Amino acid sequence: MPALLMGEEGFRLLVESVEDLALFMLGPEGRIASWNVGAERITGYSAEEVRGVHVSRVYLEEDLAAGAPRRVLDEAEARGRARTEGWRVRKDGSRFYSLTHYTATRDADGRLLGFTGMTRDITARRETEARLCEALESLRRNETLSKMGALVAGVAHEVRNPLFGISATLEAFEAQHGGRRETAPYVSMLRREVSRLNALMHGLLTYGRPPSTELHPCTLSGVLQEAVEATSALARERGVHVEVRVEPRLPRVPMDPGRLAQVFQNLLANALQHSPGGTTVRLTARRLTDEGLPRVECLVMDEGPGFPPEDLRQVFEPFYTRRPGGVGLGLSIVQRIVEEHRGTVSVGNAPEGGGEVRVCLPAGG
Repeated sequence: MPALLMGEEGFRLLVESVEDLALFMLGPEGRIASWNVGAERITGYSAEEVRGVHVSRVYLEEDLAAGAPRRVLDEAEARGRARTEGWRVRKDGSRFYSLTHYTATRDADGRLLGFTGMTRDITARRETEARLCEALESLRRNETLSKMGALVAGVAHEVRNPLFGISATLEAFEAQHGGRRETAPYVSMLRREVSRLNALMHGLLTYGRPPSTELHPCTLSGVLQEAVEATSALARERGVHVEVRVEPRLPRVPMDPGRLAQVFQNLLANALQHSPGGTTVRLTARRLTDEGLPRVECLVMDEGPGFPPEDLRQVFEPFYTRRPGGVGLGLSIVQRIVEEHRGTVSVGNAPEGGGEVRVCLPAGG
């Protein structure tokens, strides 16, 4: 008998000393009865702090509202064991992703005594899987965009020739009959539609252009100034002021300057077209550090109506637009070029009103 007791004591000490696994016991209602060193390390709670406390202490509020962990304990009681995984919360408020196995324990008469639990912190694995899924999705998306880009570029090239013929014919017609009052409305309408088609063809060719293979470190200020100058006529037409604030001594950004200038030209044009007269469109650039890496963040902000909430997930889709006469390629082109530069772009609305577009680019060189 003493040897058996020593064995039980040794096993208890072994369980309590395991550091990479949270091993614990719960009463029938889910309250913590024992809590090993591994559980303390993973959750930040000492055994004294949680003894008698319900295991829901480490669950997120949204999971509690959905009925966890009672649901998994009921499953363990009914089937003998249950498995669950998800985000949990530590004592300091940080989150970890856990995989937990529960086993029901019963006495000789089958009455439920409680549950034993074993939890492993698999946050690193979960984050690696998420990054891998994100990379695979990005690869699939880039392959789709490449095929779509080649298609629209081919269509644009095929349409450009007959469009040139239409424009030349219109020029000849206007030279011969442009002075007639009865033909003037038709000539004006045809010119407007030809101009719209030309804009569409330019957008398609830009969208379908193969990605830049060589990026060279350059200063961003020159690119931003080029975009401001390219949209200055539109700003005057709309009666909107453009304010530029660039942080001094910004790090250089690997880029194709002409291609990147197209990004900010599109963003400024979009902001100007949605801004009431007398307002200001702001373009800012500053340095920041993201996950330890230097980056440059650019913001384009306007004082217009902002993005409708239902549009936020669709604004980057080709041909999606709510602006009358728009072709819906401006933001699609922006996203494609930014991703070519290994950056990110997102849209949203400022708390005080107005739309804002955020472009983050890696710094280097």
